[in-house]
Amino acid sequence: MRFAHIAAGNTFTTADIHPEVITALGCSAEQYSLASLRYDLSKLRAKGLIAKLPNSRRYQLLPQGYSICLVFLKLFERVYAPLTAGLLSPVNSDNRLHQQKRSQLDRLYQRVVDDLDTLVRAIGLKAA
Repeated sequence: MRFAHIAAGNTFTTADIHPEVITALGCSAEQYSLASLRYDLSKLRAKGLIAKLPNSRRYQLLPQGYSICLVFLKLFERVYAPLTAGLLSPVNSDNRLHQQKRSQLDRLYQRVVDDLDTLVRAIGLKAA
């Protein structure tokens, strides 16, 4: 869910955010309907991240929800995006670089990837 355009205290409807959600998910409105969005919003309500305003179709992002959105945004921008950039657009010469000459971060990240692959094989899942 992206709430970046919603300032603290503003409200929104499912129709307001549905186009942005399907764009973020990379799917069509048929694949992710308004009913699906309402269901997902009900899960966020149950966790106390958003609230439905009484006698209305509008929702409000609560302070805790806003804080969690900021945490995920910071994690994405500062950790996930830079780490995945190497996977999505690798530098060809990186493969020829000796393991000991790689940075500690690269070695640790590779270990995480290898361990996840081992876990996936151990539980019998196949890569998508």
